Amino acid sequence: MDTAGASGISSSGQPLADNIFESLDRFSALVCADSPERLIQTFCQQLVATIASVDMAGVVIVPERGTKPETVACTDARVFDIELEQYRVNEGPGVESARTTQPVRAGSDSVVRKWPDFAQRVAEVGVASYLSAPLFIDDVHVGVLSLYSVVDHGFAEIDEVLLQVFIAAVEGAVWKVRRGEEWKTEIAGLRAAMKSRGHIEQAKGMLMVMHAITEDQAFEMLAAQSQRQNIRLTAVAAEIIRALSGQVEI
Repeated sequence: MDTAGASGISSSGQPLADNIFESLDRFSALVCADSPERLIQTFCQQLVATIASVDMAGVVIVPERGTKPETVACTDARVFDIELEQYRVNEGPGVESARTTQPVRAGSDSVVRKWPDFAQRVAEVGVASYLSAPLFIDDVHVGVLSLYSVVDHGFAEIDEVLLQVFIAAVEGAVWKVRRGEEWKTEIAGLRAAMKSRGHIEQAKGMLMVMHAITEDQAFEMLAAQSQRQNIRLTAVAAEIIRALSGQVEI
């Protein structure tokens, strides 16, 4: 794949800056319309289409302690093999970027010199140049975005600069994935809390009618029974509802 020259013209013949802005505009338009997982995949595809020196791209999410890194998007099946071998031997440009939280550029010679085990394992893959950059959410390192080329140019500083332009976009997509899972958990918790609150209010109402007492006195009865039985207040409320609905004396 031809690299962009000093004139700033991409392989398509358009000014490189125009390609970048068009790609960012397309990606931004997808943010509200597509799923987070597909957003990250689309982002990788646009990176390959926009930066002339890139043949493949992928995103690895570095999980919390005790879990394995996961390739969540890639433009070529070979990316899975590269990432698998990196984390299997715990060395390589992506691992180095994750460890140092800094961008890492490397050609074939430096890969062999710095990470010999990794270089040996991916020798048949056909990748000669690597560029990896860390991803952050709220100042917390969450993953690595990596670019690959079959040409042994080692990537240039301009490629690293262009990658940084796109980093914020993919961080937003990763944030959307993470927040989506958090929102699901929060919503489930809120639903459970609302259901529990409803049971408590229903039980208080029943006790108020049955014993002609105030709301505060009804709550004190629930609390006292909770302490006596050493069970949650919501469980006491559910028990009272079942008992009173069945006309069992409390």
